[in-house]
Amino acid sequence: HEFSQHGGYLSADHEMRYRPRSIESLGYNEVDSISLKKHFLRRLFRIKEKVMHESCARLSAHPGLESEYIALSVRRGDKEKEFKLIETAQPYIEKAEHAAATHFDGIVPAIFVATDDCNVMAELREARPMWHFVSECDNLSDEVNGFVFKDMKDWTEEQTDTHFHKFITELIALASAKYFIGVSTTNVTYWVYFMRHLEAYDDTFELVDRPSDFKPW
Repeated sequence: HEFSQHGGYLSADHEMRYRPRSIESLGYNEVDSISLKKHFLRRLFRIKEKVMHESCARLSAHPGLESEYIALSVRRGDKEKEFKLIETAQPYIEKAEHAAATHFDGIVPAIFVATDDCNVMAELREARPMWHFVSECDNLSDEVNGFVFKDMKDWTEEQTDTHFHKFITELIALASAKYFIGVSTTNVTYWVYFMRHLEAYDDTFELVDRPSDFKPW
């Protein structure tokens, strides 16, 4: 929420997105809205050290992520009950091709894929067999049909831990990527936007279901 208002998406240069804010009691004076939210997320959301180390070890095992890479966030599962979903990999492919042309000297780098539906990996690899896709899905077999919130009540403790270790690892990978491509219909997109570093600019954050000039606020 935008200081008691509903958050959402606005044009990238909208005055509301970057208007200055001050919270003098915390030492924030005339800080733009986007940066202030990034600072606050860092104060409020801190991954436990043990979990952080495990996630970083998992990511370091994926070849290609030691250099600058693209990250895709693909949400399916029960989201179809709320929104019309992007049903094919093609919009993500097109955005990744644009990212390679504008930010990677025309060379497609490694692409990390975060998804609740591991069938996505086969779709992406079939569409671009020469590209290098990596994902936590390569190490898991449970999440093959998309995340369904109501099913969580039936999970074992082991299944719950497995899901959230995967999720935290994906959040770190998405936020650490040089270029993010996602969808507007999941809160993960908002979360990742404000997890990214302070110098992560809007030209490296794209949504497959929104115009390029629309960004979170």
